[in-house]
Amino acid sequence: MRTKSCQPFVLLIAFYILIFGCRKDKSNLNQPPPQEPPAVNDPRLHWLSEKMEGDIYWPSIAISGNTIYIGTSGWDGNPSTAEYTNAIYALDKLTGRIIWRYPLLDDELVKGAIVVDNNSNALYFIIIVMGGYDLNRGKTYLYSLTFNGSLRWKKEISPTQPHFWGTTSPALDKDGNLYINVCVSDTIPTEYAIISLDKDGEERWRYVFPGSAGVVWPTPTIYNDRVYAMTNVGLFALNKSTGSLIWRTFDGGMNISSPVIGSDGTIYVSRENTLHAYTPEGAEKWAFDAKAMILAQPVIGEDGTIYLGTTAKNKSDIAKIAGYFWAIDPLTGQAKWMFNIDQWMYDEHDKTWKNSDIYASPVVGRDGIIYFTTEYRYLWALNSGGAMKEIYDLSKFAAGWPGGTVTYSALVIDESGILYKADSNFDSSYGKNMGVIIAIKTQSMGLANSTWPKGFKDYSNSNNY
Repeated sequence: MRTKSCQPFVLLIAFYILIFGCRKDKSNLNQPPPQEPPAVNDPRLHWLSEKMEGDIYWPSIAISGNTIYIGTSGWDGNPSTAEYTNAIYALDKLTGRIIWRYPLLDDELVKGAIVVDNNSNALYFIIIVMGGYDLNRGKTYLYSLTFNGSLRWKKEISPTQPHFWGTTSPALDKDGNLYINVCVSDTIPTEYAIISLDKDGEERWRYVFPGSAGVVWPTPTIYNDRVYAMTNVGLFALNKSTGSLIWRTFDGGMNISSPVIGSDGTIYVSRENTLHAYTPEGAEKWAFDAKAMILAQPVIGEDGTIYLGTTAKNKSDIAKIAGYFWAIDPLTGQAKWMFNIDQWMYDEHDKTWKNSDIYASPVVGRDGIIYFTTEYRYLWALNSGGAMKEIYDLSKFAAGWPGGTVTYSALVIDESGILYKADSNFDSSYGKNMGVIIAIKTQSMGLANSTWPKGFKDYSNSNNY
């Protein structure tokens, strides 16, 4: 008798009910304070996009020219009567207006970053089919669209789904080849694989390894002739052309992130509460205890400093209210500083303190300013020394939109200094959750000149250095 094994489905559904089912409960952190939306715009608002059906929970923004690409991931917990028609959207970067919309099938959710191949004029993204308690419906697909929003191809890449936490997307090399970290079996013993596809979706190679149930599938990372993939059984270094194993470690975990690469080839990757640094040969250089779970991909400043956020769930420090935001020295693995956001976690409407996690990757601007956000209300701008430069209260930022909600969506800054933050909220006029992009004026004028200035590396979300 076959047994589904790539994730604990009952727990998965419980997570979804907890996160999505409580959206209208004012005590739930996925929503900003249940106050009236602001009547006027903050002067730093550039625009608020047109509304899009569903939450922007896992997808990350991609930018190509004057077009922004994003997807939605609304889910109502009922596989037989989908409340949401999720979609991929193209938006005008100058105005925030929708150019086109590609609707997905019922119960299909976008599970990670939109990836752009400017050479092939193609978009790539991974969706999951939320089958609810019908385990046979839980599948994962890779889509490819044209820049005009037409389907190029669709390919099933897994007979099951990744864990609720975390995101998954393909990595893209300079030749247009794709690399995916995915579960390839739904029986015991479980099998996972790193799979490479060409731009037409044809398989080039796969490297199969044993895994265990209930893990995330973080995006592989490309560096020169190698593909690095963090898994629940360790970090793998594979030959990019053949998929053959170069080396691996044996220190995986349930909650892991996508690797990032330093200027000297050092690989930085997280496992549970710890950020690890490895040489290009696979030897561990140091390990940093971030004191709480790391779910977002770290980023790197121009001087090599690593910036990362954590959840608020630190069992050793019960007084800590919100997630930690760290700056880490790349040579020593020691903290340069930690920015404490606890003081902003008081909700004046509910008269309560919020335990707020950091799920989204930060972004480093060309001027060295670091921007990050939490699941509750605020976005911060810090200088390289850890001092606050600006704070943005997104619940009072755009007229008619009480923003500042939970999202894994990586922040991004364009060349004109506009920062884009994906956001979602319940909209009574639609009777469901809607997503928007908030465009914010900054002085940063693009991404830092570093190896990894934002989540998924660049405007294309290639995860390729």
